[in-house]
Amino acid sequence: MPFVRYSLVVLLILGLSSPVSADSDVLTIVNGDRLTGEVKSLERGKLRFDTSATGTIPIEWDEVAFLTSNQNIQVETVSGDRYLGRLISRDRQGFVNVGTEIDSVEIAMESIVLMTPIEERGIDRFDGDITAGFNFAKASEVRQAQLGFELQARTETRIFGLDAASVTSDSQDNESSQRHSLDLTYQRLWPKRWLTGALVRLERNDELDLDLRTSIGVGGGRNVLQTNTATLSLTGGLQLSRENLSGNVTDEDTVEAFATLNWDWFRYDTPELDLSTTLQIIPNLTDAGRVRAELDISLRWEVIADLFWQLEFYDSYDSDPVVEGAEENDYGVITSLGWDF
Repeated sequence: MPFVRYSLVVLLILGLSSPVSADSDVLTIVNGDRLTGEVKSLERGKLRFDTSATGTIPIEWDEVAFLTSNQNIQVETVSGDRYLGRLISRDRQGFVNVGTEIDSVEIAMESIVLMTPIEERGIDRFDGDITAGFNFAKASEVRQAQLGFELQARTETRIFGLDAASVTSDSQDNESSQRHSLDLTYQRLWPKRWLTGALVRLERNDELDLDLRTSIGVGGGRNVLQTNTATLSLTGGLQLSRENLSGNVTDEDTVEAFATLNWDWFRYDTPELDLSTTLQIIPNLTDAGRVRAELDISLRWEVIADLFWQLEFYDSYDSDPVVEGAEENDYGVITSLGWDF
């Protein structure tokens, strides 16, 4: 498969081309411990810091007293303001100065929610996770298998994402049922937490008699809230959808609007928890009165470093299915184990 070979070569080149840090960043924890290494990122209340002795380790942001770095680092605050420069030491606990020795801006560390070294390249730009689960009920002979994969790459002003999920269910009394989705997303970040973006989504759901739905959309919105314990975003836009349906039903081409709410709450005190909720309402502009909705709620509990247990509830709703007799709702609960990378 030439495409796969070329992709692997590109990833290898990008990884090998990543610049090597001089391990000159210095971090001091509130208890007085001092580490020398490299700032990798700050996100969701955790600073990723790499040292030659420990590798990359997560450190709770509120445990950091002082931080200096010779890297060019983009710093983003709760209000959405962004600053670019080195992290300069001014010997004032709980504050960092971003800029140069001559010209810098002092920022309270409690107001900082994101840090991104802009010179970082290759595979260090990527964050992701993979989940897998299997459920079996002997009384009903029902089996369910789940596989999920998320990947995200972030630059100073852009976020690229890939999200894939697959659920297969079968039993002795019923035919196998499949639910698959693949999302490709792009976001352009603007000042004051505003954003624009585009998406491509592919879906299959046997319960709704949907062989394939292809959606291409554009939109925008705002990160209403971003702190080191929670985020809330509201987005909306328009999308073109084509539905390939089961049986002899003619394929449907429609124009839809969409409004999406994403809320994420996370805690890094033991036990580490992450509760995420996504609700999307999709009114059909071509077929007035038809409304679709997608709800996804997941709870993650970290078992050991980077290994987590996840409980997820999903619900897909269509007020007026095109295929006569098709279900309006498909919902389920999934348990799985996952790994962050």
